[in-house]
Amino acid sequence: MKIKQLSIILVAICGLFGLSTATAQNSSSLQIDLNTALQIALSENPNVKVADMEITKKEYAKKSAYGALLPQMDLIGQYQRAIKRQTVYFDEGFGMGGGAIDPTKYTPEEQFVMKTVGKMFAPDPEKSGEGIQMGRLNVYTAGLNVSIPLVVPSLWKNIQMSQVDIQLAMEKARSSRIDLANQVKKSFYSLLLAQASYDVFKKTYATDSLNLESIRNRFNQGMVAEYDVITADVRLKSLIPSILQSQNMMKIAELQLKMLMGVDSEISLKVVGSLDDYRSSMFDAIVPADTSLINNSDIKQFDLQAEMVRKGYEIQKLQFAPTLVSSFNYMYMSQNNDFKFSNYRWDPYSMLGLTLSIPLFNGGQRYHNMKQSEIQLCQLNEQRKNVERGLKLSIKNNYDLMAKSMEQVVATESAVEQARKGYQITQKRYETGMGTIVDVNAAALAITNAELQYRNAIYDYLAAKADLEKMLGHDDNAIK
Repeated sequence: MKIKQLSIILVAICGLFGLSTATAQNSSSLQIDLNTALQIALSENPNVKVADMEITKKEYAKKSAYGALLPQMDLIGQYQRAIKRQTVYFDEGFGMGGGAIDPTKYTPEEQFVMKTVGKMFAPDPEKSGEGIQMGRLNVYTAGLNVSIPLVVPSLWKNIQMSQVDIQLAMEKARSSRIDLANQVKKSFYSLLLAQASYDVFKKTYATDSLNLESIRNRFNQGMVAEYDVITADVRLKSLIPSILQSQNMMKIAELQLKMLMGVDSEISLKVVGSLDDYRSSMFDAIVPADTSLINNSDIKQFDLQAEMVRKGYEIQKLQFAPTLVSSFNYMYMSQNNDFKFSNYRWDPYSMLGLTLSIPLFNGGQRYHNMKQSEIQLCQLNEQRKNVERGLKLSIKNNYDLMAKSMEQVVATESAVEQARKGYQITQKRYETGMGTIVDVNAAALAITNAELQYRNAIYDYLAAKADLEKMLGHDDNAIK
């Protein structure tokens, strides 16, 4: 009867801690291992998608830079309304009709035209000092403007900078993938650790429940004191907060992993494997000794940023170079005093020209901008040295942490075996009356602590390994 009651109690406890929902979730849960989690995250995570879009955006920016070297064509339309027309004054005879015309310089026809025009513009002596209003009230202009940069050195260098900008965007995208892989791995390991802790506490609770029932039976038979029952009951109940905390950590780790994978939080995850599965491969891992940081994304980004600053410095120097631009326009103009468009006369005119610009002085702006670029280059060089020192220190710390974790795994494995053996001995001593319930509780606590330390050591090793892969710039599982 008591065994049946105990079974009912255990089932109720399992239901309290969420075990009853596990069966229901198996049919609709998403089963994942580490590789599956990484694949889903790298394809669905929004940060990775944004980084890929940034590369596409930079490629369009490069095409835009190339477009600056191509002809620029604009259709022009303009309307002007004269509020007060311009007044023009002419000298006597318009410089042509007021004096003698040298017959040796002009043909008879040209002499006739000059005399006629000169008379037309000869002012009335009675109205000397008055001007002539030029133009009409409405002026319409329409046409095509074309400009072609022939020699613009800064545009050529800007294209080179666009290429470096694309490389920087690609490296940032690679960095986002490396960071995401690192976060997914550590989140996945955290979930395994939380599940392992939960299993340890659940197993301990089940064992202590059986012990409590056994002690109660012995108390009813008068073989042990009531103190033993109370102590066993208190220990059993003290495990409940730890179980609830580990269960809550499981939920948090699962939500974190879902967020990194880019999946809906309502989807149930079922993780395949456990921390114990990584124990066998820990001592077979080949850890590279290369700490040159050749593939480190932070260093690569610094180098690319420095390259962009150097290109910018060269652009600043090219601001002192001359530029040559050709231009062509073909326009139609009409001037009228009314709005009778059907009667308008449109007169065409066109121009072709070259513009040579030689910078001389602009208040020292070009020189000062060039000096700013020089200082920025020096700043990046100093920052790179500091980042490189920090990364090398982090790599050394990760190597040391991995070695320390491996030693802890070996030590805690032995501790778990010894704790279990000690617990069995203490149980026998208690059953024969040579030990106390305090000894039993202490031995049981030693098993729990040893198993938790064992799994924490495996997790520390895996987390340090993931950080090392990130530092070395591995975008795949290069360390097996």
